Amino acid sequence: MKMENLLAKISVAALIIISILLIYCLYFASSINVLIRAASAIIVLLVSGIIIAKLMDLKGGYGFYMLGSKAGLSTISSISKKYRVFWDLMAVWGLTLGFGILTYPLLKGKIDKRVYAFGILSLIVIIFFVLPYLANAFQFINIPQIQNAISARQASGNTLETSIMSYATTGITIFSGFTGTIVFSLFTNTESILYSIVRYITMPSLGAVGSGISSQIPGVAPVIPGIDIPLFAGIISLIILLIIHEFSHGILAKAAKVKLKSIGLLVFGFIPVGGYVEPDEKMVEKLDSIKQTKIFSAGIAANFIAMLVFFALMVLLLAFVIPNAYQYKVVVTGTVSGYPANGILESGMQVLKWNNSTISNISDLDAAGAKDRPNQTIGILTDKGLYKIKAVADPTNSSRGVIGVSLGYLPILNTPYGKLVYFLYTVFGLSMLLNFLVAVVNLLPIPGFDGWRIYRTNIKNQKFVNFLGALIIIFLILNVLPWLFYL
Repeated sequence: MKMENLLAKISVAALIIISILLIYCLYFASSINVLIRAASAIIVLLVSGIIIAKLMDLKGGYGFYMLGSKAGLSTISSISKKYRVFWDLMAVWGLTLGFGILTYPLLKGKIDKRVYAFGILSLIVIIFFVLPYLANAFQFINIPQIQNAISARQASGNTLETSIMSYATTGITIFSGFTGTIVFSLFTNTESILYSIVRYITMPSLGAVGSGISSQIPGVAPVIPGIDIPLFAGIISLIILLIIHEFSHGILAKAAKVKLKSIGLLVFGFIPVGGYVEPDEKMVEKLDSIKQTKIFSAGIAANFIAMLVFFALMVLLLAFVIPNAYQYKVVVTGTVSGYPANGILESGMQVLKWNNSTISNISDLDAAGAKDRPNQTIGILTDKGLYKIKAVADPTNSSRGVIGVSLGYLPILNTPYGKLVYFLYTVFGLSMLLNFLVAVVNLLPIPGFDGWRIYRTNIKNQKFVNFLGALIIIFLILNVLPWLFYL
């Protein structure tokens, strides 16, 4: 039996390595459409997930499987006893961020008014002071098609139209929380995509560029460590948010005296796509609607708190640590037309030596350059090689030789300390962004999402909830369509 388990583990390891290499090759095959590449990657993950589940005898299906354990349940139980009031209030606070002013009627007024007011205030603070920093975190998302589309839209955007949209989004967010924000964003993006597609179909002579479809921003995009986000920082960030989200569900469930069966990760292929705490669902269904809602919203609230924590850590690093972690290279910033260096030295070259004088900073360069004379051959050692350039007389001082080069500093994080600081900055930035995105997306009324259960628990008209869920799914599908026009 031990030998069979060992062989199974070796087979799984080999399968994961092969799958990673295959996905990597497919994903970076530039001649294949992005949507086809993504679909190919999904097929690889689906097949590998089915095989892994079979080899390791794991529960699951369709490429998904669960890695569960009872380890951690005692920790959840202990936290729920000690900090029950905090987690209870946190869940309501998270709901207020999720549904804004509408939280009060949604919960039929059964809400602590102080927490409600604090939630609305928090929502306003996040809109104006936290969300602008998401741009810092988005730099770690490497999806050129979306980045190019955003740049193109910003370059051609109407300032008045942008301002009106910004005011409308702010008002909708305060009134209906981040649920309203994401639904509004999906709707407006869907409208824009459909308009471009209609133009593309009815006026084929315009092509993808003329119709505007190639500049549409997909509302759905993959986030894969090692491809779209940094590998190790991405994995750490994903694990953090999954643990935070699922532990929080478990803590509120335990606080409501619901039995927990297991805790673990939901894996697709070999990529963790979610965590889970498995409560006794029959016990959950017997709880009143407020307790059920708090359990369902706990993960969302925890992700919002994590977003704020990582926002604070990222800002502290930006303000006090990163500036001191840089080293500065002396680099060529340009050359002057008509002078000897023009066409020889290129922007970005690092200057290491100037006539055998080691260059560490601009002062070193000034001291070495002061010795240059007209018609003297100057040896410039750069990171691209050694260049020998004959100096000409300085127009303002005929006794001094110049070659017509501009130099400046390039900040780098080359030291082990600098690299560690930047790695932490990446983890903090990604954790801020991913916790926010997971919290907001989970608010959607789609089967399997927390928002679905919140809506169904608090809205009597189930037909309306089903209709809303179907509408959002249609929006999401339409938001995938721009990928058809990208390579």
